[in-house]
Amino acid sequence: MKLTDILREIEDEEGGDQKQLRVKYDLAIDPESLDDALKALDNIENYGIYAQNMRDPKAIAKAFGPSIPAQKAGAAWKDWDSRSEDEKAFKLIDIKNRVPQAWTATEKEAEAGYEKWQAEGNDGSLNDYLFSLPGKSLPKELVGRYGANYFPMKTPANLKKYAGKLEKDVNYKVEDGKIIFPSSMENPFNTKAYLEKVLKTVFDNAGVGYTVISIEAGDTETPQTIEKPKAEEVPPLSTTVNTADQADKLRKQLQAKLGDVPNAKFEISPVDEGEERKYKLVVTGITASQRAALQPIAFDFKTKLKESLDFDFERYQMLRRAGIIK
Repeated sequence: MKLTDILREIEDEEGGDQKQLRVKYDLAIDPESLDDALKALDNIENYGIYAQNMRDPKAIAKAFGPSIPAQKAGAAWKDWDSRSEDEKAFKLIDIKNRVPQAWTATEKEAEAGYEKWQAEGNDGSLNDYLFSLPGKSLPKELVGRYGANYFPMKTPANLKKYAGKLEKDVNYKVEDGKIIFPSSMENPFNTKAYLEKVLKTVFDNAGVGYTVISIEAGDTETPQTIEKPKAEEVPPLSTTVNTADQADKLRKQLQAKLGDVPNAKFEISPVDEGEERKYKLVVTGITASQRAALQPIAFDFKTKLKESLDFDFERYQMLRRAGIIK
């Protein structure tokens, strides 16, 4: 029998279409607490560096202006002209709070024009006068050189305000106590593997227990799931040193390495070892990979402390043998 004949027989047995063998699965989360999991997804602080993937490029361009400085003044004029009076008022409040010295200079620069505007029979505040101006006629100090006063700087703190989060009925749906991320919905992280990595960060930072499962796409009544094992509990990272200052110094080193992890806790407490009082630093609320990254730093810190003590003791013995100290 030829190979093609064998394949035809297989196709006939399976309904004549091999594509039926390719079952598609959607990623889903089975949380220990659905309410806590939904709150975690709604808190942008839990996303860490991944929040930047959710930014709307158009919102970023409107908030910060073009990336080329020479284009910012023109963009500021166009932005002003496109705003309603309420939106113009919000922009003036933003400039006044963000660059108060520029606002003071704007008030002085606009005095003559404001008085002329009133003399022409117009009634209103300085803000009303500014609302009436086209963007190109705004006081120079209001816009600033290269739009520096009109547009805020692209600092990490400012960009964070425009970061995003996963939205219900846009990126996921909730069914039977599970959070499902259908392939038919928008996935801002492109692949399921990347999305799973983001979800791990979100739920680990929020301290939410969960299980990742795979649900056959389109089958929500009787889903067949492939359950993945829950993550292991991560034991605390503890280090005992001689003084509270040493414990605090180590804490700062570990925090610098770890970065901004909302769920991480660093606790220093005194412990008695015989007649000596020492201090223990305990780190909790971190993932296994984070613990593995911090452990060498703690070990290296203790090693250097021991080497320092050994060196001091050897130096003491040398000075004593030399008769310098008794």
